[in-house]
Amino acid sequence: MNEKTNRKEVIKDIINSQKIHTQEELVQELEKNGIRVTQATLSRDIKELGAVKTLHPQEGCCYQIPRSITSPRHMNITSIEVSGQMCVLHCMPGFASVIASFMDNTHIKGVMGTIAGDDTVLVMLNEECDKEFISRTIRALFSVSEVIVRVATPDDTKYAAEICREIYISSQERKTGIARRTEEYVCEKMLAGKAVIAVSEDGEFAGFSYIESWGGKSFVANSGLIVAHKYRGMGIGRRVKEQIFMLSRKLFPEAKIFSITTGAAVMKMNYDLGFRPVPFSELTDDPEFWKGCEGCRHFDILKSHNYTMCICTGLLYDTNK
Repeated sequence: MNEKTNRKEVIKDIINSQKIHTQEELVQELEKNGIRVTQATLSRDIKELGAVKTLHPQEGCCYQIPRSITSPRHMNITSIEVSGQMCVLHCMPGFASVIASFMDNTHIKGVMGTIAGDDTVLVMLNEECDKEFISRTIRALFSVSEVIVRVATPDDTKYAAEICREIYISSQERKTGIARRTEEYVCEKMLAGKAVIAVSEDGEFAGFSYIESWGGKSFVANSGLIVAHKYRGMGIGRRVKEQIFMLSRKLFPEAKIFSITTGAAVMKMNYDLGFRPVPFSELTDDPEFWKGCEGCRHFDILKSHNYTMCICTGLLYDTNK
């Protein structure tokens, strides 16, 4: 094994076994293994290995090497959209160049070439191409499952147990307040047409949210937003949030819509829809709503402040404003 091959093998082992955030950290780890390398050489090695920076929930952006260029299903594509003579692929940050390279080497009929950013790939199509064929081919190539977001129906009650389990697991992982709900309660919302669900084309549960009305229907809460672990990072949470918001406007056109959350991502979704942070005093004073917080691990904080504040942020969409 020559020097370059040996160095690349060591780099691969380091990236696969540790959380490496920068090239400087990688240089230090190589030195521990008795290997000295310039920044230019290291950059070239990283590119040849196909190493990319990927966002990890707990560790931030770290280098990762795709398992294999022959295993495209691990390239983290989150959506595929075809319009006109273009196809746009969205993926996790850092994977776009690897995906573009793979597509260029696959030579799909009708594809002229690709342009890669960080988390987006633009695929140029020729005028005579079969767009439906290309869309199906890309989905099959990268094992991308279509996810449909829609109003839940009585047939979706079969997902109730899984939804409740995801809510419970997420509350434990985040160590923040997510009020638990029973299977019966989730089924009740589905049967009443007051829930939105995301389901893959294979029939897998992907996301969920439901509507609650309070104070004589003058207030509506968008609650229980959850995305299955397998489908996180694919923008499904935002799609579910948008659909439950539109359903709320349709069913309760005069009501003020509110949400309480500790999640920065959910706050951003709400803000983009027109919600604004407000004190709890501007939310419903219906005691039944606040009773629902009793299942939250932080209920004692809310109770000790006489239901005026907690670790959650209150967000309100006022139809009159």
